Amino acid sequence: MTDDSTTLGRQGWRNGLFTLSGKQTSVLDRVDAAVLGWAHELGAVAERHAELFTAEQLERVGYFDSFPHLAHRVRPWMAGDGTEEDLVLTSASCYGVYFSRSGGAVEDRTVLTVRQTCRRREDEYVPLRRQREFQMREVVFLGTEATVEALLGEGLEAVRRIAEEFGVPGSFKAATDPFFRRDDPRLLHQKLFPTKQEFVDVSGLAVASVNSHRNFFGERCGMRLSDGTPAFTGCVAFGLERWVDAVLRADDSSDGLGERV
Repeated sequence: MTDDSTTLGRQGWRNGLFTLSGKQTSVLDRVDAAVLGWAHELGAVAERHAELFTAEQLERVGYFDSFPHLAHRVRPWMAGDGTEEDLVLTSASCYGVYFSRSGGAVEDRTVLTVRQTCRRREDEYVPLRRQREFQMREVVFLGTEATVEALLGEGLEAVRRIAEEFGVPGSFKAATDPFFRRDDPRLLHQKLFPTKQEFVDVSGLAVASVNSHRNFFGERCGMRLSDGTPAFTGCVAFGLERWVDAVLRADDSSDGLGERV
C-alpha cells in the first residue's frame, strides 16, 4: 500500500473514520468515472437522495429484520418537544430510489445511477476495506423481470471489464446476506438461486456486487408497472474506497499499473 493510506491516526482506526488523499482520491475518482461511463451507455439518469430515512420507511422494507446490526440511528443533540421522528442513516445508495417512488408508476425499463455517502456499524474497521463511512456508487434497474435480469447480466460483464481496466484480478462468488425475512418464502429461493453475487479480489475483498431484489421493493414500496404488477428491481453496487484498496494493491504487486491510476 502507498504511504497516504492512513488518515486520522489511531483514533480513526478505532472508530472507522478515515481520510483519503493524493493517489487514493485520484483512483476513487477514476473508478467512479468508469462506472458512470457504463451507466451513461445504458442511458442512466443520475439522482441524489437524502441520506436519512425514517425508521418507518426502513421497517416497511424489513431492514431491521435483515440488517439491524448495520444501522446508525440519528437523534437531535438538543432535547426537543418529543415529536422528532426516528431517523436512520442510509447504509446503501439505492434505498432512496425506491422510497422516492413509493406508491407510483414505474416504466418497464428504468435505469438510474446514484452515489451516496453510506454508514455501517461493523465489528471492526480497516482503512479502505471496512469503514464506518464510505462512498457507494450504484447503477439501479427497475422494470419487468426480464428487463431487470438482462440488465443485471450486463452488470456482471461491466464489473469484469472495469476490474480488467484497473488491473484488479478477482472472480464472482455467491453472497449469503439475509436479504429476505426468515418467514418469507423468497428466502428459500435466494438460497437455491443466489440473488447477490460479489466480485471478490485476490485478497478476499468484495469490491462490487450484482443484486437481484426480484419484486420485493416493488411490493413493499407500492411501485407498479404499466400492467399494474409490482416492479422488479436490481442494482450493481461499487464500494469506491474498496476499489482504491484493490487497485493500489494490484499496483504494488505489478509493474506498470501505476500508469493507469
